[in-house]
Parts: sequence; structure tokens; C-alpha cells
Amino acid sequence: MAILMPRGYRSATEYRFGDEHTDSIVRTAAYHRKDFCLSVIWFSSREHIDIRPSIATPFRRTSNVGLGSLDRLPLELLYNTLLGLDMHSLFKFRQTNLTSRQTVDSLKQYQMRIRRIYIPPNVAAMLLQCLKGAPEIQVQTRTAVRKQFHLTKVELDQLRSFKTLPGIYSMTESVYKSRIAVVSVHQASLIRRQQPHALLQAQPASSERNQKFNFMGSCALPYYDKRTGKVEHGMSCAGCQLALEKDIIGARSESWAFEARDKVYARDGFLEHFRWCEQAQVLWRSSGEGSKRPTELPEVARRGGSFNMRE
Repeated sequence: MAILMPRGYRSATEYRFGDEHTDSIVRTAAYHRKDFCLSVIWFSSREHIDIRPSIATPFRRTSNVGLGSLDRLPLELLYNTLLGLDMHSLFKFRQTNLTSRQTVDSLKQYQMRIRRIYIPPNVAAMLLQCLKGAPEIQVQTRTAVRKQFHLTKVELDQLRSFKTLPGIYSMTESVYKSRIAVVSVHQASLIRRQQPHALLQAQPASSERNQKFNFMGSCALPYYDKRTGKVEHGMSCAGCQLALEKDIIGARSESWAFEARDKVYARDGFLEHFRWCEQAQVLWRSSGEGSKRPTELPEVARRGGSFNMRE
């Protein structure tokens, strides 16, 4: 059933703008919502200052040892191969010898990644809706999974587990001081040869309480756009937040209105959304097309979310 958009939310006509305005539109009408990053595994950037040189800088000495059979590959093919590796495999290759370290460190894409992120083990790129519904990243305690799937001891021993880290998790900023062993629901479903989507739908409503483990088993990661060579952290629409505050949407607690507010876009996706978001256009016009702060900029957008500051 199609949703009838209320007046003042979706513009009647497409808003057109030139390429010269895209940067200022993003700066004025979009914001990076930090809440999502803070709701999962999170570390202060200060904790990584000391290790960044070790993963970004080659040793200042030469090596007579090459890369073995990989030396036969043309340099472009070698680089393409390395760029196809996940970060854990790239780190392992980098540790082989001095030449491999220098080769990896020479990759512009690698340098861009490690300047911005440190990847702890067992993490997944995520969005809020993925944490709530995507079966591939659902985690649970061993006891809960054993009961849900009726696993035998042999089957239970096949599951890989990890312990959560103490911290602040979920959109309610709940504090957890103890470490809890959790396992993958998806892996358990594969062992039992059952469909994870059907199983998740069949879980009782009380399982909402256990969604906290999904936050404790995930980490927000930026997106590297190979086409543009830029790293994106995702952006939300300040106009949709403004529409909620004005009761243009969400006045009746419609779920789609809050989903629209919570949506995270890549840069191109947001610019396409902006063409039809009337309140984002209001912010843009009131800013003098990017020359000053919009008069109605929501406080949530200015602060980058509603969570308490942690640094």
C-alpha cells in the first residue's frame, strides 16, 4: 500500500541544482549522526594514536627479500590483487617481510583506510535496521542459541564464540560492564540447516530484549568509494529531522517517518533525496545557499545526534 506523503514533506516539483552547489548542500542540509557509531563497539580515537604509525609506516631500511612468486606479477595486477583482500588478510600479508610491508603501505587506498579506522576482530558494517533484522549479523548467548535450535553438545561445540567488550551499547545508551560469550545465530542456523529468516520471524516478542547483543557484536565502518577515491561515513537528512520537529511527519507515530529520519545515505544518495525533501530545501534556502547556518537547523543535526558526549 502506497504511503500518502503529508504536505510540506515531499516537494511538489524536483529541486534542481548545479554541481557547484553539491558541497554546500551537503554541508548545510546533511549531518553525520554519531549516535549509530556510538551505539555499537566504539573506541576513542585517542586510544589508537600510538598504534597508527606501526600500521601505516614502512621501516626505514631496505630488504633483499622479495615477494616470492608474486614478484612475477605486473605491479598493477599485484596492486589489484591486494586491494581485493579484506583488511585482516592485508594486515597478515603486510607482516610477511619488509617488501610486503612497503608494498602494502604504498597503496593509497590502504593509507586512506587506516587513517580513519581501526578494525577490531569480528566486526560488521551496519545500519540500525540491519542490527534489528539482518540474520547474518544476529548474535546470541550460547544458552539461548542451544535452546532455540535444539543443538546437541557436538553441534554447539562447532560454533565460534567471542566475548563482548564492556561499554555503552544500543540506542538507549545502556552500560554493560561484564563480558558475555556470544555466538552467531546465522552459523547456528547453517549447522541445523534451517532458514535464518524464518527462524528470526518466529522468535517471541521477548527476544527484543536480546537485541542488545547485536549492538555488542558490531562496529560501524566507513565506506570506501573506489570510483571517487573517497571515504564516506554516512550522512542523515537534517530536513527529515526538521519535518519531525514540526510535526509534518510522525505526528501519529508512523513508523515510516522515524525510519526516514534514521536513514543513512551515501553522498550521491543524499543529493538525490534532497531534490524531493522540502524541509531540506528550506534549510538550504535559509542558509543563503550555504553562506550561513540555517535559521531552523535542528539541535540534533548541529550536535550530530542526541547521545551524550564521550570525549
